[in-house]
Amino acid sequence: MRTKSRGPALALALATAGLALAAVPVHAAEASAPSTAASLQKSMDAMMRTGTAAGVQARLSEGDRQTVLRSGTATIDGKRPVPANGSFRMGSVTKVFTSVTVLQLVGEGRIGLDDPIGKYLPGLLPRENDITVRMILQHTAGIPDYTSMKEFPTSDEPYLKLRFTRFTDEGIVKTALTRPLDFEPGTKFSYSNTGYVVVGMLIKAVTGHSWQSEVTERVIKPLGLHDTSAPTYSTAIPGPHAHGYIKKNNGEYVDVTRLNPSIASSGGAMITTTADLTTFLNGLVTGKLLKPSLFAEMQKTVPIKIQPGDYGLGLVSMSTSCGRRVIGHNGGIPGYLTTAFTTLDGRTKLALSVNQKQSQSDMAAFSKMIDSAFCP
Repeated sequence: MRTKSRGPALALALATAGLALAAVPVHAAEASAPSTAASLQKSMDAMMRTGTAAGVQARLSEGDRQTVLRSGTATIDGKRPVPANGSFRMGSVTKVFTSVTVLQLVGEGRIGLDDPIGKYLPGLLPRENDITVRMILQHTAGIPDYTSMKEFPTSDEPYLKLRFTRFTDEGIVKTALTRPLDFEPGTKFSYSNTGYVVVGMLIKAVTGHSWQSEVTERVIKPLGLHDTSAPTYSTAIPGPHAHGYIKKNNGEYVDVTRLNPSIASSGGAMITTTADLTTFLNGLVTGKLLKPSLFAEMQKTVPIKIQPGDYGLGLVSMSTSCGRRVIGHNGGIPGYLTTAFTTLDGRTKLALSVNQKQSQSDMAAFSKMIDSAFCP
């Protein structure tokens, strides 16, 4: 899920002991290139100095070598480092998982990318015969984004009143559609979390099962992502994890690690680890999840304009400062920022999570961490 306060990204003066923690090799044979790891570690430490994060964990993969890096602490009032492979909320990286699920259904002939959404969810959306499945996946349908509405504050102090509220997909979409479409379907790009709630409803309409169930059976289990889950209402993060926070107007920090994920739904509710995200990225580019023709459809992009890069079907494609093309997604949900990107050949992959002290994170520093993993 992306929120307005997080800006266009996809997306800390601590005690010295909490900074510049040494890289943690996965095992002796998996030490990433020193210059790349050092570059990423430096940018992670710089992120900490912005004062907006408690900690950050990352997994950098180059070929068959991996390095886990950490900076900062698991909580703002403790000295325990961020877990080397802790669980975290992935936010809008969830969209890649739900998009893959839809594309698998396309491959089975159960959904047509260019079919009107009214074929599967009649009566749900205005202009249902003009809005296609592809448009919704690509954020070109003009569906208003509910996270920009006052009814759904997803960051800062107002969110605290909704933190444990159970939302339904139908309720979210109904409220969002009290506003008219933002533009003529298919004519522009505008990021819409509401659209991906509709995607979850589409999956259920076609399969008879929740999007959580289908993502689990089609993606999580086949790839062996043992620490990845798609919760419905459970408020806890299982296993070792760092804590995320919101800063109130009076300066007080509120721990929002526990929250009801239904406000994010199929656009941002999932939980994972850097190891599992790395495995997922590998499965995406090596054909374990999608046939080549469907992966090609996923990479058909439109310009984002508000930030460098282009948007495909639940997938961002962008060039780094050194000209390397990478694909993936950023994610944000109260308390956490996540990124997951890979080169198309799968050789270099980055999975990274920031546990925030406040929602107004320094996005320039966040972007620098991504770039440093691919351009040391």
